[in-house]
Amino acid sequence: MRVANYIIAITVLVMAQVAAAQQSQLGIGENTKLNAGGLFTFGYDGAYGDELPSNHGLDLGFDGKVNGYYYNPKFISFTAHPYYDQSRADSGYQSLTGASGVDGTANFFTGTNFPGSVSYNYTDNSTGTLGLAGQPNFTTVGKSHGFGINWSALVPGLPTLSVGYSQGSGNSTLYGTDQKDDSSTKLFNVHSNYAISGFRLNGYFNHNSLDSTFPLFLSGEGESKQESSGHDFGFGAQHALPVHGSFYVTYNRSSANSDYATTMAPNESTSGLSSYTDSTETANASFHPTTKLTFSVNQNYTDNLTGYLTQSLGDNGAPVAGLNLGSGSYSSTFGGGMTYQFTNFLSGSAMATYYQQHYFGQSYTGEYLSGTLNYSKRLWDMFSFSTSVIDSSNGQGENAVGFVGNVNFFRRIGHWATSGQFSYAQNVQSQLITYTTSFYSYSANVHRRLPQGITWSAAFNGNHSGLTNYQGSSTRSESYSTSMSMRRFSVNALFSQANGVSLLGAGGIVSPTQTPGLTDFIVFNGSSYGGGISVTPMKRMTISGSFSRAISNTLATTDSHNNTEIFNAQMQYHLRRIGLQAGYLRFTQGISAIGAPANTTSFFVGMTRWFDFF
Repeated sequence: MRVANYIIAITVLVMAQVAAAQQSQLGIGENTKLNAGGLFTFGYDGAYGDELPSNHGLDLGFDGKVNGYYYNPKFISFTAHPYYDQSRADSGYQSLTGASGVDGTANFFTGTNFPGSVSYNYTDNSTGTLGLAGQPNFTTVGKSHGFGINWSALVPGLPTLSVGYSQGSGNSTLYGTDQKDDSSTKLFNVHSNYAISGFRLNGYFNHNSLDSTFPLFLSGEGESKQESSGHDFGFGAQHALPVHGSFYVTYNRSSANSDYATTMAPNESTSGLSSYTDSTETANASFHPTTKLTFSVNQNYTDNLTGYLTQSLGDNGAPVAGLNLGSGSYSSTFGGGMTYQFTNFLSGSAMATYYQQHYFGQSYTGEYLSGTLNYSKRLWDMFSFSTSVIDSSNGQGENAVGFVGNVNFFRRIGHWATSGQFSYAQNVQSQLITYTTSFYSYSANVHRRLPQGITWSAAFNGNHSGLTNYQGSSTRSESYSTSMSMRRFSVNALFSQANGVSLLGAGGIVSPTQTPGLTDFIVFNGSSYGGGISVTPMKRMTISGSFSRAISNTLATTDSHNNTEIFNAQMQYHLRRIGLQAGYLRFTQGISAIGAPANTTSFFVGMTRWFDFF
């Protein structure tokens, strides 16, 4: 087998060299033009680990590109990107395994009023991530494919029409386990715009279908599946008004349903249904009587708060398990405000809003007043700021004063460039009148140019948010990073940590905003750290290495302690179109709810050659 692989590799390289000597662009007939090239990789590789038998031998990889057109680039044009056995050990691909696949796009009639496109992608044996709402993520390996088609009719003087359809599916397992993470998606949409008698009109219709399978340790004691489908349609209108004003109105109606099923044993399962239908109407009018003064009025009505909030939590509007504000929930608001620009740097605004809402079986009315002051000119050449004060009541004899403040810092001190930001909010109105949110965020950055062309920078970011006086709803994250670079050398390091809640939703794991009434969520906390180094010891040679480790805990029906480590090193040397390459990769992933950690090590030594076929 090794001899056969060697012969195939040499044959491909010889054929490619012959093709490279031909003309730079190939003509098939009189109207078809093609350009094609590819990077061939040939060498010796090996891999061993807990979850795979030890193997080594000759290896051939390919990363190609084909593009061309028929008759004219504005008539039909196309691109294709085939690749074979590409991994982080032997190429620039970020896959831990030897991924193979193809993706391509064809555009047609782009120079007419009826343009369209078709796209396709397929990948096999590639690694990806199953993402939680914070750091870190879990590594998966599997395959996926997708297809999409779009077409438009853009005839002057007539309503525009755009139609699109796409579908895709993927199946994978958590690396080193038999835990499945599968999904499939089908999307269909129609959009139209039209301008008549000063009105700008638009309308749309969307339909989606989403199916997902979640890993056992996240979903409980058995395999969990969710099948969801839904659609929404709406329309809107805009028109100019006197006093340099404008007006718009929109209407949207959405519906969706989901079926959650968990297989506990071969003949035992549980299921649950979740659905919603909601309509939302919004209107707004604004006026600019002078260059400095602006005032506006707005109105909004939603006939199902549960459905409205669900759309902001789920992917593509699919319902999320565990959110229910009770039957008959609705929201109606009416408000107005004005803004005045006192100077080029100082502006102020005021707003008043009246609420009427019903949820959790009780009706509420209330209002809030807010005032904002914004000063954009730097004070003492360092600070800019904005601040808001909010006075609210909920009609139940409860009043609250809220505050929002932002401060920005900029300062150059000698060769040091520094900047920072701090934001704080307390008792800010959420989408439900009896709940307020609080948060604060901060960041700092420093940059320094040193002698010998060396630059150094460091950054720090953090945020904390949650519902006021509502335990279990908060999220927090912080990150630190630093880097130093010079002409032939660079190094970087980072650290991050986060904790909060996530939800299982159709299409993956959802990071929710702070929303009352959530249940069935996943509590997580985790941290990650790592760094990298890159050296160019001589012209056209690069040696690089990186390391990262992520540690997390997830608390759902099943508790789990998780650990992921990746070490990667690579050497590249380029001489014209020929390159020498060597790579080493070690990967470890452990999930305590599933079993012992899985370890994999791979290496590669070989050469690369770019060929222009035609």
